[in-house]
Amino acid sequence: MRGTKTMVESAGKIVAGTVGENVLTVHKLRVLDERAGKRRAVCGAGTPKDETDEWARAVNCPACLGIETE
Repeated sequence: MRGTKTMVESAGKIVAGTVGENVLTVHKLRVLDERAGKRRAVCGAGTPKDETDEWARAVNCPACLGIETE
């Protein structure tokens, strides 16, 4: 249906953070496992083995900003 947003309950929460060595680009990170600190960029940046860090900064990744998460 056009114009209707759907919220996925099992999607996990979204936080802002960096992926790998690039600390200038802040992505939307989907929390996969809060206890283990597993997070992945919603735009697909990085690899599953890249370290992610949560930041209290505004997201500035153009690809992440183009993806509706809320």
